Order: sequence, then C-alpha cells, then structure tokens
Amino acid sequence: MKIRRAETNDFLPIAALDRAAWGRNRNADYIPDGEHAWRIWVEHAQVFCAEDENAVVQGAILGFLCENGAYCVHKVFVADGLRKGGIGSKLFSALLAEIDRKGADCFLTVDPHNSAALALYEKWGFTDKAFVSGYYRETEDRYVLARPKQTR
Repeated sequence: MKIRRAETNDFLPIAALDRAAWGRNRNADYIPDGEHAWRIWVEHAQVFCAEDENAVVQGAILGFLCENGAYCVHKVFVADGLRKGGIGSKLFSALLAEIDRKGADCFLTVDPHNSAALALYEKWGFTDKAFVSGYYRETEDRYVLARPKQTR
C-alpha cells in the first residue's frame, strides 16, 4: 500500500470511499461530504491517500488550516476489508508529519463512544481533551482533542 499526497483526479474515488465509510458511522443518517467538497480539499488542503498496486484509492485523510493557524484533522477512512491493517495509522503519520513540518498545532473531534479511536489519538499526541455536549446536533456529543505543535 502506497501513501501519497492526493491529486486532483483522486477527488471522485475519495468521495465515493467517504460515502461507503460513512455508512458505518453511528450518525449515518446525515450526509457525508460530497464530491464538490473533496475537489476543493484535494486542491487546497492537506489530503493524503492510500492506493494499492492497482492504483485504486483505498483510504484517505484530510487536514485543513483554520484561521487560528491550527489544522483540523477532519476525516480519515479506509476501505472495508482493509481496516485494522495499519493503513489508517500510515495515513495519520503522513498528515501529522506534514503538519509538524509546518510547525502547527492540530485538533480533531471524535465520538466519545469510539474508545479505539480515542486510544489511537492519544498515542499520536492528542492529549488535550474537552467534552462538548451536542457538538453537531443535540444528540451528537464529541470530544475535541488537541495536539500541540511538535518540536524536532
């Protein structure tokens, strides 16, 4: 599996994979991000993808710059059948290396019930944790996890 910076022609397969991955979400009734958003993110944000030997996109991660200078890690997903094989970790490593190269803080949100993700995020340095009730909707709470900029 090769991890690389996403290119413009990757936005449609990444959006399709996002839709498929979103179906596993506890709040899958709400729509995932569409092709229009992925087109913009691939060109103007930090998007890395995982591709197999057939150059098929099998995973992606997105981080975008916020007004305060921090990056929001907004999405990470891997194709069904390939999850728990380390691809998500490799995607995170690529994105965090780029954010570290830029000398920026970053943050993400996570479902408080997703204990596996919480453990991974803590391992990657997301140590500041704040619970926000009704973050997206009245019944959709989140933890906001922050990772201070890493010094080399």
